[in-house]
Amino acid sequence: MCSAILSRRRLLTGSASLAAAFGVGEIASYWPEQALGHGVNALTGPALPQFRANAETAPALAERFPWVQYGEATSHKLQIANAFKPGIGFESAPTEGRLGEREFTIGSRAVIPWAPMFERPSVIFRANRELQSLAGVEQLFIKDEGSDLVAIYGNKVRKYEFLLPNLHYSGVRKIYSHGAYGSNHCAHLALTGRFAEFHSGPRSEGMDVVLNLYPQAITENVVTKLRLLSATGVTLNFMQGDAVVGVSIKMLSLMNQTTKRSAEGYIDPGGSSPLSVLGHVEAAMELAQQIESGSCELNRYPDYVFLPIGTGGTAMGLALGFYLLGWPTRVVVTCSQDKSSLAKLVVNGDIGAPFDIAHACHLLEESLPWARKLGLVEDDITPAKILKGRLFYDNETWLPAYGKMNKRVAERAGLANDLGLVLDGTFSAKAFDTLGSFAERGLLKNKRILFWNTYQRFPFETILPQDDAWAKYLPEDVQSRLFT
Repeated sequence: MCSAILSRRRLLTGSASLAAAFGVGEIASYWPEQALGHGVNALTGPALPQFRANAETAPALAERFPWVQYGEATSHKLQIANAFKPGIGFESAPTEGRLGEREFTIGSRAVIPWAPMFERPSVIFRANRELQSLAGVEQLFIKDEGSDLVAIYGNKVRKYEFLLPNLHYSGVRKIYSHGAYGSNHCAHLALTGRFAEFHSGPRSEGMDVVLNLYPQAITENVVTKLRLLSATGVTLNFMQGDAVVGVSIKMLSLMNQTTKRSAEGYIDPGGSSPLSVLGHVEAAMELAQQIESGSCELNRYPDYVFLPIGTGGTAMGLALGFYLLGWPTRVVVTCSQDKSSLAKLVVNGDIGAPFDIAHACHLLEESLPWARKLGLVEDDITPAKILKGRLFYDNETWLPAYGKMNKRVAERAGLANDLGLVLDGTFSAKAFDTLGSFAERGLLKNKRILFWNTYQRFPFETILPQDDAWAKYLPEDVQSRLFT
């Protein structure tokens, strides 16, 4: 499956030509910008709760593969260094590679910075009897990537721990990205880019963030995300149409082709990039540490891991991580959407496979050079070898729409919430329903099941302004969608 997808995607590997036809400099006039930015640092209540930087934290990868840690003896091409550690010299180091995917030459070694932004590990717990009954399995464990107490935490942040220091040390102070109105990526990028620590220098007001948003089904969660984006002081541009969004992504991503220092850079939708896949390879190693140390009730590798898939960074990082661990764990993903044939062609170069799956397979292919340079895999390892018999997908449960639950999903999610498992309607609720569907078909009997709950449940309402003044700055067509 994966090899066929990758060969078709190469039809548009050179799609810079498509974007160039519109002219990168014409983006503002081609898609009129309707900027907000009125609510700079308008978050209220207590100081934004977050983890304090720790220069001594080592990646979980280094326990299994000690040579990846900066300072260890190695014959391999690349190492990872804690970006908070003073005196390494990332600021002045020569670099190689495209923006956001750069190696930094420190002495005689190639190094990539990593900035741990939340306390490790995220918790694993065994579901109670009622929740296991709801899911239809007897051995259900939850990897909880959410926090009630810390705003900058969990699944999305794992990606930014590699991306943001890489961009910062390349000179970037303004970042662009894309996402739906209620995008978890956009919300967490706004928080992380504006307020988190991700380098060893003095704290500043963070990066400028420009987010290009496209429509989705309107829910209470979507409104909260837009309120949050407005309050962080990021710039919001509103877009329409899959093809327009697809070409916009291609155009803005061209700014990362530079090999020079740059003040502006781009982060792909979902925060998924070849480099950021390492964030969830790291998460797989964290899971192994928890199991092997006896710090959780899960005492062996899971037979199945269920999770949602959007742009694919989490799923591909975990699949690669499980491969490196030698686990036979099957990764079952629930697609969050599918797209028109034109959008599939523009973004993935493939019109046959589900949008999310084609994108994820290509992402894994592009991430393997990082794994090779770190000495994690051999040169002949391919995505097909990693994913064969390991990756399974559900491309039906996401219907009727991205961000909108059908009746069965909503009912099961509501019951799960009552039992203490908080899910979101765009991603995790649908993945939990897929788990239940597999169980109903008898596929999970006597199996150890891990549900990877990607949802960050922090109560953002408690730190947001309580009036509706933010809404008057939205374009009229967006207001009409939100409040009718």
